[in-house]
Amino acid sequence: MTTLPETGDPGAPTLREALLVADGSLSTRTADSDADTTAFRGVDFFDPALDATEYRDRIVLAAGVAEADLPALAVQLAAVGAAALIVRRAQPVDISSEAPEWTSALPLLHHLEGDWAQLANVLRSLLSPHSVGHVTGVRLGDLFGLANALATLSEGAVSVVDSTGQVVGYSTHSEQPIDDIRRRTTLLLQEEIPISSDLDYQSLLRAPDARHFPSETDQFGRVGIAVRASGELLGSIWVIQIDPALAPRTMTLLEEMEPIAAQHLLRAREDAADRDQRNSGLLRTLLEDERHARSAASQLLIRPEAGCTIVCFRVDTFDQVEAMRGLHRLLHLAISVSSAAFPGSHSAVIGTQVVTLIPGSIAARAHTFAQAVIRTDTALIAGIGTRAYDVNGIARSHREAGATAGVLMSTPVADDRHRQTRIATFDEMRDRLAILQVTDLIEGLDAAVGDSASILAEHDAAQGTDLSRTMRIYLDHLGSVRETAAALHVHQNTVRYRLDVVRNDLGIDLDSPDTRLWLWLRLSVASRSSR
Repeated sequence: MTTLPETGDPGAPTLREALLVADGSLSTRTADSDADTTAFRGVDFFDPALDATEYRDRIVLAAGVAEADLPALAVQLAAVGAAALIVRRAQPVDISSEAPEWTSALPLLHHLEGDWAQLANVLRSLLSPHSVGHVTGVRLGDLFGLANALATLSEGAVSVVDSTGQVVGYSTHSEQPIDDIRRRTTLLLQEEIPISSDLDYQSLLRAPDARHFPSETDQFGRVGIAVRASGELLGSIWVIQIDPALAPRTMTLLEEMEPIAAQHLLRAREDAADRDQRNSGLLRTLLEDERHARSAASQLLIRPEAGCTIVCFRVDTFDQVEAMRGLHRLLHLAISVSSAAFPGSHSAVIGTQVVTLIPGSIAARAHTFAQAVIRTDTALIAGIGTRAYDVNGIARSHREAGATAGVLMSTPVADDRHRQTRIATFDEMRDRLAILQVTDLIEGLDAAVGDSASILAEHDAAQGTDLSRTMRIYLDHLGSVRETAAALHVHQNTVRYRLDVVRNDLGIDLDSPDTRLWLWLRLSVASRSSR
């Protein structure tokens, strides 16, 4: 049996704390308002072979006890001073009429359908003297609060990692030293080595309890534990172990706190799913539904008049499966970075983009945020809209940010396969976007039928030439034969010959400013469409 010291411990857990840490899986049926202040010294499953006095000051779990036997058991436990009796809630039992003297002496708690062993572990975790009042005071699902509480208890920096290797919470105590590995993983919000290839992580998964990983360098070692619920791996907790001699104490702490950590991870996962769904719907309404935009802003607690900016992120990959994975990882990254630095921010996946609303009237805040996100992965691109001060302006900022990200996606890739520019503001791309809007209009004009660009395209198709590309590059370089030849990797005389064909054989007047402008617009449209 798990027991606290026999001497009166003022820090002994109470039924109120048991109800709190169980997070809804327990409910009380007693009418005694003082029952939840009852302290308990142990948590045990009922065993009819034991003497009833063994259950004094203990919570007794009536797993496997027949419903008809519960009233007598309650009276028996009340007589020996048990702290409480927990029964399954599947079929509520009203024993107050059969044992009225018990109802004022022994609290009866109902256990929702679930894992008895998991409930026992959660309740037993309260019996660790140093845990009472520390971890139980953290709002369930607050993984940063959990990490800070564990860091205080262990006297070492803590990281909470989910089952995919994402860092979903970390302690923020400034006085606790960290090493380069912790600094980089916190920045990236992801383990450096994929968990499928991390030998330490794999050994931790195979271990039934916490493990110490001593440092092989001059950096700190670590103590870790895998967190599970009903056999499902939820994640892991890692503590930087500065003093190896204290590792056993840290391991014991993590083993005692593992059930509570499981509850936090489960709630965080549920909260994240609910939040993402809610924010996605409200952000979409705010950005796309003019009639209900103001209501959506109110529900998101957004004050447009205080200023805000929209940032749109995209994943630069041709692999659709990888793009979807990247979007969800990007969403987690955007939420983590923005929530830590910009309270009141909101992020959601909308279409093929992750959209983040950054509150505040300082434009540099959004740019700093976007840089912090895209520097974690070379496949990420960010477009930033202009600041908005009303609901209509927020929708405009979204259109601007999305268009800017789209332009970055359509720009050519450098020789090293990386884009030269991966972040830009709408103001920086304003002229380019205006030209693209004009070229979009051109595609539907009757004037485009049989014009100079069409003549070039027909000649290229019939003769196997590439005059259209030559002319576009020639016009891009303001009519410079030398720069055109360098861009095409041909001799300057080759460029001059092709220009003669355009002028003399095809009859296109390259000396006319109107012809050059129109031809450049048409060729730019064709070039963008072929990418």
